[in-house]
Amino acid sequence: MSSRTNRILLLVSENGGSTCAQQGNTRRCTDLLAAKKVCYTTVAGADVSQKSVRDRLFGISGVRGNYPQMFVMVEGSMEKVEFLGSWEKIEEMNELNDLPEEVLTKNPELVTLDMVFNECESTEK
Repeated sequence: MSSRTNRILLLVSENGGSTCAQQGNTRRCTDLLAAKKVCYTTVAGADVSQKSVRDRLFGISGVRGNYPQMFVMVEGSMEKVEFLGSWEKIEEMNELNDLPEEVLTKNPELVTLDMVFNECESTEK
């Protein structure tokens, strides 16, 4: 059994409820997830059938109307959801992947995107 039990949730706006910049950031985010081979579930912010999940995610992040927003479902559970950040934070975490290992070791508060994704379900079998 794989130890990768976390899953990514991606809150997006697919029905024009976001700016062109947010739509571009959403595309970059999904491209990044695909490149990193990370399984994720999309929550469409404008989808009435997903309103309760969207509202719960807004409550966790404290951010409304800014897309995309990335969350981790710890152990794949909707009862344990953590906010990773909006695109700017995700991009920053991705850039931290390029830091030398000794810098990361000396600065344990720095969390790279690869550190997060290493605990997540992968699309690779």
